[in-house]
Parts: sequence; C-alpha cells; structure tokens
Amino acid sequence: MCKELINTWRLDSNDIESQQLYGNVSIEFRNNGDLVYTIRINDKEQKILMKYEIKGNMLITDQPSKPHKEKTEFRILPNGKLELYFNGVTSQYTK
Repeated sequence: MCKELINTWRLDSNDIESQQLYGNVSIEFRNNGDLVYTIRINDKEQKILMKYEIKGNMLITDQPSKPHKEKTEFRILPNGKLELYFNGVTSQYTK
C-alpha cells in the first residue's frame, strides 16, 4: 500500500487533454484497497467501485462486477500531484 495515494484525487483542471478524454472525474483511494472512481456529468454522479493494489510503481485495479485487471503506471510528482500513465495518455490529479 502506498500511503501517499490514500486520498481523493480530482483530475487537474489544467490538464486539458485528459479533461477532454475523461471529463470531470475523481479517484478515491482507501487504505483498505477500495477505490471509488467518480464521473460527474452536469449535476449527476456515477460511481464505479473497484479494488486496487500497488506493485512498485504500478497501480493494478479490478472492478469486481466486471472482473478484469488493468495496470497503470503512477508516480507522485514533486509538486504533490498524482500522475497516471494509461493507454499512452499521461494524466495528472490533485488532492
């Protein structure tokens, strides 16, 4: 478990490319291995409940309702932002 990840991270509003791809999203990492991925559209929220584990600099997620593990490279930047690299796209999140 990476204690630095435990928090709610919102997609950085300055990350225009990722905003266009993903929209208004946040990721909540809980210390019990639960991950809540929230998508906001207008004034509605869709929550996707997942599990996660950390192996080195890899974030491994799985959605129990539709099992399939995904690997995403991550790092915490010196400015405190979370950077994810998934499917050729780098996105940044803030607390």
